[in-house]
Amino acid sequence: MTTLNSKKPGTVYPGWLFFFRINIAGFALLHFLAIQPDFADLYSYKGYIYPDIMDTTTDNVSPTLVSMQAFLHYLHLPVAYDTLLLCCRLAYPLALLLLMAGLFTRISAMVALFFQLLLIKSIHLYEYGIDGYTTFALFYCCIFPVGRVYSLDNRRRKRYQLPDHRPYLFLLQAHMGIAYFFSGFDKVIGVTWRNGEALWKALHSHNYYSLLNLDMLANTPFFVVSGWATIVLEMGYGLFMNMRATRMYWLCGIIALHVFIAFFMGLFFFSALLIILNLSAFYAPYVKLAEVRKPVVVGR
Repeated sequence: MTTLNSKKPGTVYPGWLFFFRINIAGFALLHFLAIQPDFADLYSYKGYIYPDIMDTTTDNVSPTLVSMQAFLHYLHLPVAYDTLLLCCRLAYPLALLLLMAGLFTRISAMVALFFQLLLIKSIHLYEYGIDGYTTFALFYCCIFPVGRVYSLDNRRRKRYQLPDHRPYLFLLQAHMGIAYFFSGFDKVIGVTWRNGEALWKALHSHNYYSLLNLDMLANTPFFVVSGWATIVLEMGYGLFMNMRATRMYWLCGIIALHVFIAFFMGLFFFSALLIILNLSAFYAPYVKLAEVRKPVVVGR
């Protein structure tokens, strides 16, 4: 059973750590599985761009499959590129499954983060916003005590004392507030979001896929109003999401924004991840989950 109300206003509950862990790991796993039909085209020497050519355009700091292979050769471990690619292809989802289960949680999160960075930076020309958000979400799984709530680690170590989760929640909420504010600020300083042009162009760009055609609204205030609504939602995020009276209304507005992005721009994974992050920061902490009780042995 869950309840949104508590006896003490403003009380936060540690169940958000479980929500964050299982949803971030599950999302990353689904996103990785979604590219499997194109995996060889993206990563192998039979793909669109040879990996060693792709590697010449990197920052020479981020790890890539090519640089990892070179490092292994330096250690006198001659591993073929295809073998290394297969190992990464298996290790990354395995680490995510362990993270979901909360088994060796921190190590699993660190391994998942490493392979996520390795795989993304190896095809950095195809990288976009969702990959950066996935990186910082997995990083937070490394530093947050996400394995202390509803995890196999707890059962294995028989831990029942919950950690002080409030500083970690504050960090996540602050991160989200800053990200949304500057996203809105970037929009408001340009005229195209204020007059609806940016939204019109986004919906008609060849890079995006819309399930519905909104051309019938071209001569209505829809695009201007939607542009300003986006700006207000994003710039007011940090203030109104932290006010108990307005939090749920603002959260519904933000979720509606990302549902719109999913259906009218085709950014389904991006929208899903942002919804997960918003729910983790401003919904799950205020939901009281059923308490975990120690098993009671009943005598015969």
